[in-house]
Amino acid sequence: MKTQSLLKVGAGTALLLGLASAYYYGQTPRPYQFTEVRFCPVTANKRTIKYYDNPEESQSALNNKYCRFKYRLLTEVWKSRQFNDVVSLPESAFITKELAPSDNPSLWLLVAPALAWMGYYCWAAKDEIDNDESFKRLEDFKTTIKRQGLVTRTKRDLQSHESERIKDKHKKDIDRRADNQLVESGYISLDELRIQYQRQAELEDLQFHNTKKQFAVADSVADKTVAENFRDKAKADQERSKIEGKTKDVSADSNSNQSVDQQRATELIQALKAHEDGWLWKIIDNLTPLWLIGRQGSGKTYTSAAIAIVRKHCLGIPIYYLIDRHATGDNSKAWRYLETQNIAESELEIGTALDGLCEHWLLRIKGKNDHEQSTTITPEQVLIDEYTNLKSLIGEPAEKFYKLHLTDTRKAKVYVTGITHNDTNSSYPEKTQAMRESGTILIQKFSANGKTPLPRVKIVRGLLDDNGEELKDAERTLPSWFNPEDIYNHFKGKPISFDA
Repeated sequence: MKTQSLLKVGAGTALLLGLASAYYYGQTPRPYQFTEVRFCPVTANKRTIKYYDNPEESQSALNNKYCRFKYRLLTEVWKSRQFNDVVSLPESAFITKELAPSDNPSLWLLVAPALAWMGYYCWAAKDEIDNDESFKRLEDFKTTIKRQGLVTRTKRDLQSHESERIKDKHKKDIDRRADNQLVESGYISLDELRIQYQRQAELEDLQFHNTKKQFAVADSVADKTVAENFRDKAKADQERSKIEGKTKDVSADSNSNQSVDQQRATELIQALKAHEDGWLWKIIDNLTPLWLIGRQGSGKTYTSAAIAIVRKHCLGIPIYYLIDRHATGDNSKAWRYLETQNIAESELEIGTALDGLCEHWLLRIKGKNDHEQSTTITPEQVLIDEYTNLKSLIGEPAEKFYKLHLTDTRKAKVYVTGITHNDTNSSYPEKTQAMRESGTILIQKFSANGKTPLPRVKIVRGLLDDNGEELKDAERTLPSWFNPEDIYNHFKGKPISFDA
């Protein structure tokens, strides 16, 4: 508002000065000597008469009648008239002033339009600022309306997702009240009731650990199936080549029939499985949401990009969405190898993308439950960077994304890789701690000087060993070649030397 006021004052001042300059420039020039003459006769009434009370009033009346008028004459004309008058009036009856010749300077010809242009520019700048503010107010209003709609829809979605949990809670409350009445009535002792609760808790813990083991077994079976499929395909291609009459040796025949990309993928998978009991491959080939934490310069973005490229080339999982406020800026060196389908970078784009992904997952889940469409759903990847900042900047869509990614991504076959600065409760939406600790994989990256990433990695939680036990705060390392550039080049004609 202060800027608009200054521009408005500047426009008015410049316009007035321009008009004044133009007026001054338009005055008639005086190239000759002029004389300004006023006729001021002296009264002859030296005494009081009936018309005036005193001589001063008589003189004042003459001045009002004659002396207040000015006449400009050429000096030569004035002198000529004085010389030719028959009866000359006394010089005391006239007040004369000599006016020297003068010309209008040409400077005013430039000053007038310059000041007028300055006034127009100030007013145009003020109008532009007013238009920008009006547009911003309109956009803010549209954003507010959209967020209100998102809040309403989010509340409805969360209510539907938590309805089962509320029913279970009510059931437990009813059972607890019934048990209390049994104790009060003496049908069962308090110690026996505690023993029942303890057994029930042990049973729930056992079911939880068994479920995790089942997932680990399923992942292991899937890895074995993929390896067997590669082996069977290679054998089938070799037999077909022999039938067609090819005379190449076995090694050449295998290399020719098996695609180069498939060979590179097999080599990379074997190298990952051979590195420290294959912990990194278990994380890559896992639908559980993966989150990376660490200080600045620890290489979180590069590691996330490397994981995404391995999933793309080795598991055939494309990158559906990249959500990063610096996707085409500071982080472009890491993300440029991904060939992602969609990118959200501005705050408006990120809010729309987060809300759209939640609906996208729901549609995929519905398609998966439909027997006719279950075979058409292919896995996909979603990458999100600096979630802690997005939670405060975007608000409700970011919190909704995090809550639903804990439950919907496995059903929708979506691999989520997220990056955040720390693992405190304030970094995530409220009331998600329990699901976060049991439903995500968290690894920590390190840097010694805030610039150079270290190969050291800590598995904070979420990863299971071969016995189904969860690894917590387990120290591991990353291979020296595990970066997006080397992995990308591995599939582009520059294979990695895993033996080096």
